Amino acid sequence: MKLFSVLACFLAGTTTSVALPTEDVAKTVFSPMTWTGQVNIGGPLVSIAGTAEEIYKEIVKINPNYDNELGINSNSSTLAERGLEPLKKRATTSSDWTCAYGNDIIAESVGVGVRYLYSIANGACSAPPGSPGDGGCTTTTCNSGAGIFLCNDSSYTLTVTCSIVADNAVEVLINCQSSTYAGSNTWTTITHGQIFSDDHTWNVILNQC
Repeated sequence: MKLFSVLACFLAGTTTSVALPTEDVAKTVFSPMTWTGQVNIGGPLVSIAGTAEEIYKEIVKINPNYDNELGINSNSSTLAERGLEPLKKRATTSSDWTCAYGNDIIAESVGVGVRYLYSIANGACSAPPGSPGDGGCTTTTCNSGAGIFLCNDSSYTLTVTCSIVADNAVEVLINCQSSTYAGSNTWTTITHGQIFSDDHTWNVILNQC
């Protein structure tokens, strides 16, 4: 399956089945992410810890109409602004990326995480203080062994709009992916990599979780 199809399927909310590798892999353990944003229109800011998927599920418990009011189906949806054009470079990303970091993960599983990040894009994702080469990292998403990590190389807590984290994950997907034919007219696409902010104070990593 080509990359555009992978992202379009998950951003549209549909899925296809891909077999994951069966071998054991080393797990990277990072801190939980804290999301801060509005759950109700005009309501106070709320902070929720967890992955984007866990945070989203908590949000819709509080406000079952969140998707239509503030989330992915709202008029201000970040996803709507993207126009489902995953092959177009994002203005919020840099060109400083590498495919040499991390281990193979299934691109479609990353796509699930990207959708959840866009689903909570009206709020901010955070990462604890760190230092260059020893960043303070949070697990923003972890789906079927595929993680999207936000790492902070500065000495203060990092707060980044969740849509920017998603955009950077998409940028790595665009540049660091390879597909192999899996038979029956299906393809398996793998990816991994890292992308840095323009000022090198934070980065986003695609790796096993």
